[in-house]
Amino acid sequence: MRAARFHAVGRPLQIESVERPQLRANDVLIRVRAAGMCYSDIHVLDGVIAADPPVTLGHEIAGIVEEVGSGVTGFGKGDRVLVHFLSPCGRCKRCLQGKGMQCLRLFEREGYGFSDDGGYAEYCRVDAERLIKLPDDLGIEFAATLGCAGITAYHAVKSVARVKMGESVVIYGAGGVGLYALQAARLAGAYTIAVARSEARLRLAESLGADHVVNAKESNLRREVRRLTDGAGADVVFDFVMTDESIRNSMGMLASGGRLVLVGVSNKPITIDPQITVLKEFSLLGSLVGTKDELEELVGLAASKRIRSVANRAFTLDEVNEALTMLRRGEIVGRGYVVP
Repeated sequence: MRAARFHAVGRPLQIESVERPQLRANDVLIRVRAAGMCYSDIHVLDGVIAADPPVTLGHEIAGIVEEVGSGVTGFGKGDRVLVHFLSPCGRCKRCLQGKGMQCLRLFEREGYGFSDDGGYAEYCRVDAERLIKLPDDLGIEFAATLGCAGITAYHAVKSVARVKMGESVVIYGAGGVGLYALQAARLAGAYTIAVARSEARLRLAESLGADHVVNAKESNLRREVRRLTDGAGADVVFDFVMTDESIRNSMGMLASGGRLVLVGVSNKPITIDPQITVLKEFSLLGSLVGTKDELEELVGLAASKRIRSVANRAFTLDEVNEALTMLRRGEIVGRGYVVP
């Protein structure tokens, strides 16, 4: 089979012919139908996020069950499935508290597309415990992007920020994750403001229900957000950009007692003003990815059309490096995906 493999930081992925994976007792072989493209793949190529080369990238994985291991029950050939790409142990204190993304062994276990082969390939081998069945009427490319972009956004809104009805929420960065976070915040009953530098991204945010959009290149963000919130500031800001500039702006947008949720990833330190954090009683929160239970909830919301797809640009496996370059340059509006 063909796969796009990561070998070293600073080098493009290599399209290679590799052996089809052999199944262990609890494994399922998936014929990949769509693998969403995430900026985390850029971070792997740049050395910001560690991976275990050589490895096939692509952690937003959806497809059709081709074969099941001898110990697998509940899945059979032909089932449409989505992968939850991280693997909490399910037994440690944090897992038993329902906080799988704080699992004490999370980064020692399988991470499909990072430590274990992912979905930029014709086939992918996954532990059956990491699979979710998909409804027949849910688009496979839509489902794939829920596997990271969607569940990252949903977890941040629902479980980390715990957005409530009537709160004002700023989505700072209207990329794939931000656009799903916008929709999750609207479902929670929030008043939403989307911030981006691209008019195309802002128009897409409007089409997905943003109450207001603000162009970061043309507006004084702090002043505009305060104007839109009757001078109070936002109750919650989700920062998907993660630069010193975005953090300064985010803190300047927050109302007293507001929550700043960091969802983007960076290997560079950022500056937090301790004085304003104390005087305004701000909360600073980090958010990783959602649990498998949350992903199942999100699939239900998508199937009932309460969450709309932002998957809108398909690439072949041979185009994956070109597509990642476009992603790096911010040229993909919505979410791209690879069809192996």
